[in-house]
Amino acid sequence: MRIVMATIFSLFFIRSMAHADLLKRADKADIEMLLSAVSGTNSSYWASYIGNSRGRVYIQYESAVHSNSLFTDKMSHVIYWIPESELSAKQLTKFVEYKNKYEPEK
Repeated sequence: MRIVMATIFSLFFIRSMAHADLLKRADKADIEMLLSAVSGTNSSYWASYIGNSRGRVYIQYESAVHSNSLFTDKMSHVIYWIPESELSAKQLTKFVEYKNKYEPEK
């Protein structure tokens, strides 16, 4: 079962990376920015919890405001990874709650 879940997560992650411009390790400032973006209150950027694997949490971040935004309508896509040990239970819960709140029903 564990191998199946790891495979599913890996396929989802690879699919997400196909749309990402960058894979980046989040620092404390990035974590605060992502927590703000995950709320969805600003329409020019947003973040979404992807999942966790092997002690890391993955968050997708998209922004319409970036260095090329004056020349293109394309969004900037970054996948941030955060060691689980650097997130409090409250922070992780916030990421997951917003994901569940805004994820379309199947």
